[in-house]
Formats: sequence, structure tokens, C-alpha cells
Amino acid sequence: MYKWWTILFLIGILGQTFSKSLIVLNFRMNQKAIAANLCENRTKPRSCCQGKCYLGKQLNKDENSQNTPLNGGPGFKFEVLLYSEKKARIHHLVYKDKPVHVSRYTDPISQKVIDAVFHPPQV
Repeated sequence: MYKWWTILFLIGILGQTFSKSLIVLNFRMNQKAIAANLCENRTKPRSCCQGKCYLGKQLNKDENSQNTPLNGGPGFKFEVLLYSEKKARIHHLVYKDKPVHVSRYTDPISQKVIDAVFHPPQV
């Protein structure tokens, strides 16, 4: 069952993604019939656009249909309320203080070099 829903969902996403390409492909396959029957300038053979006016209308129609919001317009708000009956459990972690021993190693030779170069100003 999930396989069919997945295939249907995938076809829907691919159809929306490649909708402009499908419109152009359909136009190229049927360009002669579109130019002869659906073109606005088919009666003017000199200024005939070979059906490109129809292609432009279809692409604009597709773009407008993709830009319209699905929620019903500006007056409609879609809100989701997430609520759970169960109370959240908070686990308190107890940390015990342990003494931390930090050893500091200083190299006596490098310390002399640092003291020779970086020293406070004398009055």
C-alpha cells in the first residue's frame, strides 16, 4: 500500500517540477496543429507566430496556477496546534563535585626566553 502512495506522491512532485518542460514538449510535438487551430494570428499568414502566442499563454497560466496560495487567500490562516496529554518527564542529573587536579609544566629554558623578551616597563 505504501508503495502505491509513494509512486503517486513521486509522480505528483515530478509533474509539478517539470510542468513547464511538459508544456513545451507538448507544444513542440503539436506545433503545426496549434499554429493551424489555436494561434491568435492564424488568419494573418505574414505575422503568424507559429503558435508561440499559445505557448506563452499556457506557460503564464501554469505559472499563475503555481503562484496562487493553496490556503484560500489572504483572509484564511492555517494554524496547527500540537497538544499532548502526557506530561513531559524531566530527568534531573546529579553531578558530584570531584576535585580536579591540574598539573602545569613549565620549561625553565623557554621561560627564560619569554622573560627576557616580554618584561614590564621600568620606571
